[in-house]
Amino acid sequence: MRRLSLRALLLVTFPGVSLAASLHHGVSKSVPAHPHVATPKVVSASPRRAVPHDIRSQTAESVTVHVARHAPRLARKVPLGAFGTRSEFDTPFSVSTISADRIEQMQATDINDVMRYEPGVQANSNGSSTASGSSVRVRGLNLDWTNGYKIDGLAIPYWYIDLPLANFDHVQVVKGASAFMYGFGSPGGVLDYQLKAPVEERKLTLEAGYRSDAVFRQMLDVGGSLDKAHRVQTRFVFASEVGNQVNESFLRNLSLSFTTNVRITNNLHWHFNTFYLNTLQKGMVNTIASANGVGAVRTMSGREAFGARDSWKTNDMKRFSTGFDWDFSKNWSAHLTYGYTHLDEKFPSNQLTFTSTNGDYMSRPFEMVRVLTYHQVDATTQGHFETGPLHHDVIIGVTWLRQMFDADANSGAKNPVEYGNIFRDRPTLTSASSFNPRMYRYIDYQQVAPFWSDTVTYHRWSLMAGARYTDYLENDFSTSGTKTAAHKNNPVTPLVSLSYKITPEINTYFSWVQAMQSGGQAGASNVNYMQVFGPIRSDEYELGMKIQKKTWNGTLAVFRMDTGAAYTNAQNVYVQDGLSRYQGVEAAGAWMVTRNLNISGSLAYLDARYVQAAAGYQNHKLEAVAPFQAAFNAEYRLESVRGLSVNAGFNYVSRSWLDASNTVRLPSYIVGNVGAAYSTKIANHHVVLRAAVENIGNVRYWMSRGNRNLFPGAPRTVSLNARFDL
Repeated sequence: MRRLSLRALLLVTFPGVSLAASLHHGVSKSVPAHPHVATPKVVSASPRRAVPHDIRSQTAESVTVHVARHAPRLARKVPLGAFGTRSEFDTPFSVSTISADRIEQMQATDINDVMRYEPGVQANSNGSSTASGSSVRVRGLNLDWTNGYKIDGLAIPYWYIDLPLANFDHVQVVKGASAFMYGFGSPGGVLDYQLKAPVEERKLTLEAGYRSDAVFRQMLDVGGSLDKAHRVQTRFVFASEVGNQVNESFLRNLSLSFTTNVRITNNLHWHFNTFYLNTLQKGMVNTIASANGVGAVRTMSGREAFGARDSWKTNDMKRFSTGFDWDFSKNWSAHLTYGYTHLDEKFPSNQLTFTSTNGDYMSRPFEMVRVLTYHQVDATTQGHFETGPLHHDVIIGVTWLRQMFDADANSGAKNPVEYGNIFRDRPTLTSASSFNPRMYRYIDYQQVAPFWSDTVTYHRWSLMAGARYTDYLENDFSTSGTKTAAHKNNPVTPLVSLSYKITPEINTYFSWVQAMQSGGQAGASNVNYMQVFGPIRSDEYELGMKIQKKTWNGTLAVFRMDTGAAYTNAQNVYVQDGLSRYQGVEAAGAWMVTRNLNISGSLAYLDARYVQAAAGYQNHKLEAVAPFQAAFNAEYRLESVRGLSVNAGFNYVSRSWLDASNTVRLPSYIVGNVGAAYSTKIANHHVVLRAAVENIGNVRYWMSRGNRNLFPGAPRTVSLNARFDL
């Protein structure tokens, strides 16, 4: 039923792809691939997971289409939490999905690279410069560390880690509607990493790569059916990254993923997915901050060694999920999934604070251990029916989520203190030689959240209405084990959206949603480090348009979000007080100018300020939020050299404030990137060679998460990669 409906959508809405849409299963046809178009391949996957896991990594130069799932970017269907599975085009919120093909083309190594050209998504830390990992803010808000990052739609703890991209089919960012879709979380957005899916036909891919100065990468991707009837499909991916980084630090990342889908009957499927990550980092700093009263610190290269040489950090993440997908009637299906995640982070290092604008610093030993354990159960039923002229798409479900956060009672900055200048000295003091963690239960979260939504369609009009009720309980504890606070909330967060299709290729919408998120936690540079605050409610409004033509697509969104204010005051105390407002405009588009030239670009304007706050902060701009961003990318295939393509792009981020009192500015920056790819065959095996240069101008710039934290941007970096398909 799903195959026929998507085929009909493509034939009616996008006549330019009608030939591809009508190809019979088993008949192949080579077609040029658009850089933003996923290249799906049908597998007999479970009903719920069929669409996201149909996206098979191919080269960007040519793909083979076996069936009617070669959909334009906005027409492809994606999993959207409490919205079920639907196309980006029909979703009344801003959604963007970056495929493995696109990630490979950009030679992306972390989430900052993946989101390089996305409107309203701003990189705010650099994982190669500090051991805190790469992260982004969406529409001016940092994502929720406990709920804002997902794997296959299930929450994971993303406490200062990087997820290796080799294990994932695609990465999806959803803006605005995150809390309704997935429960408690930042209203800015959600990032969902989708593991590489089981495949029906046997495959084996080998990759090897290099990133300057001396980091080497390897990847093995193997999969296929274990039986002739293709009832048991599998996929295994192993990836490693080992070597010395540009800032005199050492990195070793190892990751494994295994996914399988078992077709018990034609209507009942069982799936089991696992992911494992082990990371070792040496010689990397924990936190870089600017002291109160210090002006704009001189920009520095990401090659500067901020970390004490003997410091180290390990991350060990284990995750699995399993469940059933059942098409129990013609138009209805049910899905049950259990997920488990365990993250163990150990980090004896140093904390550096600038005391002048010319690089003078004070550095102290620092230690931290975090152990986070998640249990989650999702149960949903979705389907459609008719009531007279009205078509209903309904999803009903419930989520149970238990999150346990254990921390180190000895964590934080230690004495003694050392002083130096980053341009001539490297910090030496660290907790690595006297690391003695004492664990205690820091926070215990639990939520049970039933939800429903109904999308009623009448001709060109669609009305979506839904609500999520959350029984939320949070217990906070002191280092002695005594409960210090209990936050119990029972919010109902509604959703209402109205869409109108001006033509089958132009969809307009207005939406309103309320959200709840867990309260903030004071950071390592605050005097009230580890203090926990209560949950925050927010409202989000969005007016948008999505256009999908044969050779181009575009999106436009105007939005406003009101949420609780949180900032570091003049006494270096992190407080949660008042109201913050984020309002702006985002636009993005991609155009296939010729069959050899593709271009894309995005613009974002954001006015983010404290509308209610303590004296001295009200009406100030929010820290580390750039009011203007722009990005552009072009890819060109050379006809004179078959299989060769080149690409280039840039990102511009305007200046922003480092502190809530708006006294210190972070300068604007523009970073350029270039790359090339060559695709050929050797003995009937597909080979792709890629090269890329990030920050080709070697621009020096700062990024920040707020709280006066600083992260130097990545310097000029060269990446080389070779891929071999057996």
